[in-house]
Amino acid sequence: MSLTNEYLKRLKENLEAEQLVSHSEKLVLGVSAGADSTALLYLFSKLRFDLNLSLLAVHINHGLRGDASDEDEKHIASLAMKLNVPLIVRRITLEGEGDLENRARNARFEIFDEIRKSYKFDKIVLGHHKWDQAETLLLNLFRGAGLGGLAGIRPIMGEVVHPILIFEPQELRDMLTEEGITWREDASNKELKFARNRLRLELLPMVEEHYNPLVREKLFESAAILNLVDQYVLEKALRRFRRVCIESKKGRVMLSLPDLLKAPEIEQYYILREAYSRISGTRQDFFQSHLRELNCLFESEGSKYIILSNNVYAIRRYEELIFTDDDSELFTPEAEVMVLEPNRALAVHMEYRFQIRNLKVLPDDVKELPPMQAIIDADKIKGQISIRQRKPGDRFIPLGMSGMKKLKDFFIDEKVPKYDRDLIPVFEDEEKIIWVCGHRIDQRVSFDEESTRYLMIAAEPITTSNRALSLKKKRNE
Repeated sequence: MSLTNEYLKRLKENLEAEQLVSHSEKLVLGVSAGADSTALLYLFSKLRFDLNLSLLAVHINHGLRGDASDEDEKHIASLAMKLNVPLIVRRITLEGEGDLENRARNARFEIFDEIRKSYKFDKIVLGHHKWDQAETLLLNLFRGAGLGGLAGIRPIMGEVVHPILIFEPQELRDMLTEEGITWREDASNKELKFARNRLRLELLPMVEEHYNPLVREKLFESAAILNLVDQYVLEKALRRFRRVCIESKKGRVMLSLPDLLKAPEIEQYYILREAYSRISGTRQDFFQSHLRELNCLFESEGSKYIILSNNVYAIRRYEELIFTDDDSELFTPEAEVMVLEPNRALAVHMEYRFQIRNLKVLPDDVKELPPMQAIIDADKIKGQISIRQRKPGDRFIPLGMSGMKKLKDFFIDEKVPKYDRDLIPVFEDEEKIIWVCGHRIDQRVSFDEESTRYLMIAAEPITTSNRALSLKKKRNE
């Protein structure tokens, strides 16, 4: 049996076992002029007749190697014509800064996916082989990846499939040689400035010589095991995600923080990564460092936010955790005004409970009141007391001062974070601000030796978000 027939048999069995490709599917083949891509193109050109596949090869010319890049393009165009596989060539110029390999890979994938959608094809097929898997596991290990990263290259990732992961690179070269098919070697694959090249050319040979001659095979096996574990945990976490998630729509995911924190830590990581991916479009670039930052966010009080990769914001808003790419979420919408009446039932507004009580005498600990309580002179209040959020142009006379101060300037001086300012209740009577909750009363309503009637205002953050509860109720109806 020729190598081609043997490999076609193995490939077909792998496609069926892993459910990578179905009968009559339309496939975009991402190809370079290297041996792996050449073998991929050749094998699928033969396999298409058995499975009634429609093929479209796509080659990206980055122009990074001058004439060599153009020769690659000519070579793959000639082979595609010989194999009677239609080919699209795209020439691009990489923009931006940072890791060249990552930028090139991301650019290729974007084009592959754009063409897949444009031509209404089903999947993207890429030519990664067995040793690519071993290298990817190590590279991800060195950068501190979790289970998902250590699982390496999955046989199927959404619309992207990697069907020749079962082959060693030398096997593919042997088949091409037997068939008289040539390929081109990329000189940049030997440049040690790239981390993957250093690992392949220096580290792995050293490990093979001094530790384990089968290290690449063992890494491949480990990646397969880790992939099974990763898929198991992911499935469990996604089931819990549906219970934890209050709202999920384009550009916004809201989670119940108390429900999230009830999950095992490993599931918390997967749930948070899933929320992140629904905003960023990728599960990549979500690292353990992000998990540590999020844990700090969970331990904070009130409303805070952090910025993750790809300009995704994670906002802690009391008992809600919001992932979004919309920075306007950092500021809450204007709340309605609520009128308070002394000695009535608790009022709930702006994520707080409020109560006003009449006092005839001052408490003994009046000088040690907590920040969320205030005592004012009842006779200096004009009309009804109401609660609202800040608004442009707000001014008051902070206790201890003699002149008006813009509320915005007051917050700046007090070092109140921007994302907290819209969440701070402002109390006012019919003429003026009387208390910036948790910070300062207005000098004009402060009590003195001549005061005879007092009002105590108390605010308490509510333990469960009314908005979260209402959204949950709506979701479950």
